Amino acid sequence: MKNLKAVLLPILLGLIFNLSYAQTITQTIRGKVVDKDAQFLLIGANVSITSIDPIIGTSTDENGEFKIENIPVGRQDIEVSYLGYEIAKINNVLLKSGKELVLNIELVESIEQLNEIVVKASDQTDKTKPLNEFAAVSARTFSVEETSRYAFSAFDPARMAQNYAGVSTAATGNDLFNEIVIRGNSPSGVLWRLEGIQIPNPNHFGAVGNSGGAISMLSSTTLSNSDFYTGAFPGEFGNALSGVFDLNMRNGNNEKHEFAFMLGALGIELATEGPFKKGSKSSYLFNYRYSTLAALSAVGLNPAGDILPAYQDLSFKVNLVTDKAGVFSIFGLGGNNVAEDKPEADSILWMSRFDQTGGKEIQKMGTIGLSHRILLSNKSYWRTVAVGSYEQVIDDEYYLDAADNYRQIRDYKDDIGNSTFRLSTTYHQKINARNTIRVGAIVSHSRFVFSADDRVNNSAALIRTFDNSGNTELIQAFTQTKSRLAQSLTLFSGLHYSLMTLNNKMALEPRAALQWKVNAKHQLSLAVGMHSKMEHPAVYLFESSEEAQEEIKAKKNLGLSKAFHAVLGYDWIFMPELRLKTEFYFQHLYDIPIDANSESTFSILNASSVWSVIGLSEAVPEGTGRNIGLDVTLEKFFSNQYYFLFTGSLYDSKFTPQNGRTYNTRFNGNYQMNILAGKEISIGKKKGKQNIFGINGKFSLSGGTRFTPIDLAASQQMNEEVLFQDRLFEDRSSAYYRFDIGMSYRVNKKRLTHTIMFDIQNVTNRLNIAESFYNDETKQIENELHTGLFPNFNYRIEF
Repeated sequence: MKNLKAVLLPILLGLIFNLSYAQTITQTIRGKVVDKDAQFLLIGANVSITSIDPIIGTSTDENGEFKIENIPVGRQDIEVSYLGYEIAKINNVLLKSGKELVLNIELVESIEQLNEIVVKASDQTDKTKPLNEFAAVSARTFSVEETSRYAFSAFDPARMAQNYAGVSTAATGNDLFNEIVIRGNSPSGVLWRLEGIQIPNPNHFGAVGNSGGAISMLSSTTLSNSDFYTGAFPGEFGNALSGVFDLNMRNGNNEKHEFAFMLGALGIELATEGPFKKGSKSSYLFNYRYSTLAALSAVGLNPAGDILPAYQDLSFKVNLVTDKAGVFSIFGLGGNNVAEDKPEADSILWMSRFDQTGGKEIQKMGTIGLSHRILLSNKSYWRTVAVGSYEQVIDDEYYLDAADNYRQIRDYKDDIGNSTFRLSTTYHQKINARNTIRVGAIVSHSRFVFSADDRVNNSAALIRTFDNSGNTELIQAFTQTKSRLAQSLTLFSGLHYSLMTLNNKMALEPRAALQWKVNAKHQLSLAVGMHSKMEHPAVYLFESSEEAQEEIKAKKNLGLSKAFHAVLGYDWIFMPELRLKTEFYFQHLYDIPIDANSESTFSILNASSVWSVIGLSEAVPEGTGRNIGLDVTLEKFFSNQYYFLFTGSLYDSKFTPQNGRTYNTRFNGNYQMNILAGKEISIGKKKGKQNIFGINGKFSLSGGTRFTPIDLAASQQMNEEVLFQDRLFEDRSSAYYRFDIGMSYRVNKKRLTHTIMFDIQNVTNRLNIAESFYNDETKQIENELHTGLFPNFNYRIEF
C-alpha cells in the first residue's frame, strides 16, 4: 500500500498541477451601446465575440447594456450590429484577468437603409478616426493602451503624441520633457481639455504659460479613449492655435471593486474604483501617485542634473447616475512638485560663483469640476460643465555667505498665480440620419496675481519690482453642423466667436470641411478655418513698479493671437489593417504680440513660456507667421500580434517681427521622422497561452535645435553672451536622433494581472545638442546636451 501511495501521489500531484496550469483563465466583457450622434441607448443591439470558436454573443437589454462572461483573457475581437446602423468592429482589445473590460460602443446610423436589411460596415474601418464626429482632418483618437505600448511613452498622452506626424519634441531643447511642437508652432499654443472643458497645463515641472512638463499629472489609467488634434479644429474648439488634447476620464467599475498598484522609477501609484453600493449604477475612480525620483538620484540617474525633483498628484471621477435627472460627474485633478538645488556649504568646492547659489521652485495646480448630461429625447441631449482651477509657481533663489557660516541670503523671489472659473454648456441635436447640429457657449473668468522681489542696482535689501493683479473674462460661443450629403460625402461647417473683456478684443472664426470617400479604400478631405487664442494673463498684465530698474508697461492693448488653417488630406487604406495618410497644410498667423521697438526681433511665436515677455517694455499686435508642410503616416494597426508606424514631416516655419524681416522660428526643425514597431508573443500551455511578452522599438530623427549664432569675440570683450541679432535662429545643431526600446511581460492569474515593463530612452546614449551658450568662466562657446541613456522600470499589479 505504501508503495502504491508512493507511486500514485506524485502522479496525482502532477495531474493537478498540469490541470491548474492549463486551466483557461477568463474575464467579463460588458458595457453599453448608444447612437453616436444623439447618445440614446440602443436596445436589442447584437454584440459578438468573433475571435473565439465558436462565436458567442448577446443582445443589449432595456438599458442598452450587455454582459458576456467567461471570455478567455488575451486579445479579442468584438462586433456590434443593429438594424439600420453601420456595424462597429473593435479588434484586438486587451482583456486582462485582473480587470473587467467595460466598453461604451457608439454606432453610426446609416443614411441608406434598405427596408429591413442591416447595412454592413466596410472592413477597412479607420481605427484612428476621432471620437468627435465633427472632425474631418488632422485628428485621431488614441487609447490608453497606446500610452504604454509605444517605447518610452510612460503612460503619458503627450509623450505618446510625439510619435505622430507633425509633432516634434527636439525643437523644444529638452527631450526629457513632454512639451510638443506641432507643425512648427510654439508649445504654448496647445489646448488641454478634460471632460469637455479647458484646464490648466496638467504636467509637473512645466513653465508658466507652457503646455508641457517633465511628467504628466494625469495617469493614463484613469483615461478612456480620447482625441488629439494638430490643426483645422472643429467649431467647438477655441482658444488654441496649434493643437488640442481632448481628454476623457473613464467611469469606475459600477459592479465590482477593483484595485491597482504600480511601482516604478518615476513614481509609486495607487488606484481604486468600484460601485458605491451593490446594484448601484454610480461609481468612483481614484488614482494617487508619489515621486520616486529621489531614489534615482541616489544611484546617479537623476535626469534633472543637480536638482532633486519631487512630486505627487491625485485624479478622480465620481459618476452619479439618476433615473430621470441625467448623469452627474464630479471630477478633479491636482498636483504639486518641488525642485530644489542645494549648493555645497564648502567654499573650497566652489569653482565659480554659480556654485554658491541655490534655489527652490514650488508648483501647484488644482482643478475640480462638475458635469451634467441629460437626454432630452432620442435625438438630443444637453451637457453642462463647470470647473474651477488654480495654478501657482513660487521661485525662491539664494546664495550662501561663506563669511557668515554659510547662511542663506535671499537674492530673488517671485510668486505667480492664476485662478479660473469656467462654465460650458452645449446642446446637441440629431435632426435626422443625415444632419446633426451642436451649439454651445463657454464663459471663463480669470484672476491673475504676480509679485517679484529683486535687488536693484546691487541694493542691500530686496525691492518689490513687480506687484500685479487683474481680472479678465473670455466669452466664447460656437455652432457646428454635420451634413451627410451622400453615403460618401460629408460637409462640416462651424462658427466660433471669442471676446476678451479686458480690452473688448474679439474674433469671429468661420470653419468648414468636406470629406469625400471616393471608394472603400480612398478618401479625400479639405478643411479651412480661422482660429484665435488668448495669451496667458501675465502677457497682458506684467507691469513693473516705480522702484524697478527698468520700466515695463502693461500690455492691455494686445488682443487675441490669430491664425488661418488650411489642410488637404488623402487617406489610402491598402487592406483592413494598413493605412497611408498624407496631409498638406498651410497656416498664416497674424495679430501676434511683438516688441514695439522698430529694430526688435522679438515675437511671442518663439516663446514657450511667459517669462520671455516679462522684460518687454512695450508690445504691439502686429507680428505675423507662416507654417507650411507635409505630414505622412503609414500605419499597420495592431493585429496578428504586431504593429508598425512610420510618421514623417517636412515643414517650414517663419515669422516676421517689427523690423519687417522674415526669420526662421525657434521651432523650425524642417523635418521629423519616427519609425515604431512592436511584437507580442503569447506564452503558456497550448490550451491557453494567457501570458504576453511584448517588445517595442522606436527610432526618431529630426532637425536640430535652432539658435542665433554667438559672437565669440564680442562676448569675450563684454564678458557676457553677445548674439548676432541680424542672424536670428539662422544656425542649428546637428541632426537629432535616438533609439528607444521597451519590453513588457504580462502574467494573468485568476482575478489578478502582473505586468513588468522596462523602457530605455536613447539606447545608444547619443549626445544630441540641446543648445549652445557662452560660458563667461571658460570664455568659450559650449553645448548643453539632451538626455543621454535613461532607463525606466515599472511593475504593475491589478486585482
